Amino acid sequence: MSKISVLIPTYKPGDYIIRCLQSIEEQTLQKKLFKVYIALNGSDKSFEVYLRNILQKFHFTYVLFFLEQAGVSNARNFLIENSKEDFITFVDDDDQLSPNYLEELLNASSETVLGISNVYNFENSIDEYKENYIGKCFSKLQPLTKSKYKSRKYFSSPVAKLIHRNIISDTRFDTKLSIGEDSLFMAKLSPRVEAVKKTKESACYYVFEREGSATRQKIDKKKELKRIIYLLKEYSQMFFTFQYGSLFTLSRIIATLMHVRSLFK
Repeated sequence: MSKISVLIPTYKPGDYIIRCLQSIEEQTLQKKLFKVYIALNGSDKSFEVYLRNILQKFHFTYVLFFLEQAGVSNARNFLIENSKEDFITFVDDDDQLSPNYLEELLNASSETVLGISNVYNFENSIDEYKENYIGKCFSKLQPLTKSKYKSRKYFSSPVAKLIHRNIISDTRFDTKLSIGEDSLFMAKLSPRVEAVKKTKESACYYVFEREGSATRQKIDKKKELKRIIYLLKEYSQMFFTFQYGSLFTLSRIIATLMHVRSLFK
C-alpha cells in the first residue's frame, strides 16, 4: 500500500519537468510505496497532451489532473484533498530529488515528526553543481528534539520535507497570496509538529534557480506592500491566539517587516 503522496503543481511546464519526473523514477523507495499526483493548472489543453506523452515513459503510479483555475496554492490545495496516502511531500516541477530522497524522508518522519532533507540550489545542471560544490549545503540542518520553540528556518518552505497528513490536518495554502503562502502554511501547521528530524546528508532536494520562475520575477512595489500588510495581519493574529510559539511567530513578523525595508532601498 502506498505511504507517500508526491504532490506536483505545474503551469505551462517546460522540459525541466522531465528531469523532475526522472528523479522520481529513480527513487530507491519501492514504487508501490508512493504515488505521484500532478495538477496542471491554468494551462491550455496542449500542455495536458504534452504531459501525458511524457508520463507514458515512467513506471511510477500517477494521477494527472487538469485545473482551469491557475495558481500554485489552488493546485496544492486540490492535490492535498485529492490524494490519500498518510504522508505528503511537495515537489516543484522544475526541481529534482536525490535517488534516496523519499526513502530517507520516510525513515525520518512520523505522525508528529517532520522529516527534512538537505537542500541545494543549482542554475544549470545538478552534475555541474556536484562537480564544483559537492558537500557545500547552503543550509546545514541539525536534528531537533521536542521543543516548545520553533526554528523559523525549518518552516519557511513546504518542499524538502515529508509531512504526515495529521500534521497538515485542515491547514491549506492561502490563495490570496502568490508569494509568502509557503511560510504562512508551514507556520499554521507548526503547533502539530513535536520535533524536526533531518535525513542523512546524501538525501537532497535540488532547487532549480530558473529564469522566469515566480521567485525571480520583478516585484511590483505596490502589490508587495499590500502583501506584506496582509501577512503582518495574519502573523499578528497568530501571535495573539497563543496557540503558536510566541518567539516563533515574532520571528515571522520581524522577517516580514524586513521586506518593507528592502522595498525602499
